[in-house]
Amino acid sequence: MKKTILAMAVLAACMSTASAQTSVTIYGIVDAGVTHVTNDGPVGDRTTVEAGQLQVSRWGFKGTEDLGGGMKARFGLEGTLFNDTGAAGVATGAVPTTALFDREATVGLSGAFGSIDLGRQNILGVGSVGLADPLGLSFAATSPNVLFGALNNSGVYGAYGANGSGSGLRQSNSIKYVSPTFSGLGFAVMRAFGEQADGIQKSSYQGVSTFYNAGPFGAAAAYARLKNNLNTDRLTSIGLGLKYTMAAFVLKGTYISNETDLNNRKITIAGVGVDVPVAPAMTVTGAVYNTKRYGDLVDSSQQYHLIGKYALSKRTVAYAAYSRANTDTVITATGINLAQGVVAVGSDQANRFTTGVMHMF
Repeated sequence: MKKTILAMAVLAACMSTASAQTSVTIYGIVDAGVTHVTNDGPVGDRTTVEAGQLQVSRWGFKGTEDLGGGMKARFGLEGTLFNDTGAAGVATGAVPTTALFDREATVGLSGAFGSIDLGRQNILGVGSVGLADPLGLSFAATSPNVLFGALNNSGVYGAYGANGSGSGLRQSNSIKYVSPTFSGLGFAVMRAFGEQADGIQKSSYQGVSTFYNAGPFGAAAAYARLKNNLNTDRLTSIGLGLKYTMAAFVLKGTYISNETDLNNRKITIAGVGVDVPVAPAMTVTGAVYNTKRYGDLVDSSQQYHLIGKYALSKRTVAYAAYSRANTDTVITATGINLAQGVVAVGSDQANRFTTGVMHMF
């Protein structure tokens, strides 16, 4: 009996130790807003309830295990949530299928050497250049930096990289290394494999980025090269971001350029913005984007944004926003809409009003 009691005590102590060294977190964002768009093409105005306005709604699991010696095992599983309808996940793969964890599905190791993650994950630049996005990645479904800068327009960028017919923003079958920071300076490299026979470059992604954060100043740069499934065309992406923080405001700016080889189509996005804390719980954000297309066709679009955010608590934010978008030419059904989601087919301008609530858990 004494031996049994002793064994149970040792087992309980081991379980307690394992529990202390291992952590799993369930987290997410639930965001929805009411949006009214005027001058919405020949059919007139529209009013909708849209998920993921201030930030994309999502849910996920992440965890770490202490392996000793400063090394940890870790995983991340994250999926998109369309809480306006209750749907989850987006289409990915060469044959479109809805992925439960479309945003991230990784396992890896971290330590003094940095971190290595394998699986499905964001392209480089999202976590560095993206931090300088003028809108803080708000209104992702219509943001030029997300749609074009981060290769998230599947109709434009779906043919490149290791995500089949989906967008290039996230790459499947990838491995990513992120270095530790040295006096605020760090770098990352990433490779995604198309996993096709007779050609390692087919449907591949290769990227490198560097980032610097010291005091109020932050800067980042990213470079990527993506191939199509026949290795006959290449998409090259370059991104730059700057961020400067002061007590009275935060100034942010980005410049991103994506160019294809075969048709010489080049799309550039320049954006500047400022966050101004006008009260302890209130922040006002203003931003301007200029999106241009060169090479195969010349076109441009401008977007102007004003957002007011009020923190009801540490996890809940109420917001209201006004946006205006213009295009040089009237949008057609067959062209690339540089103001996608705002200006509709048959129009060249639109105004958008949104009010909503975001809750984080």
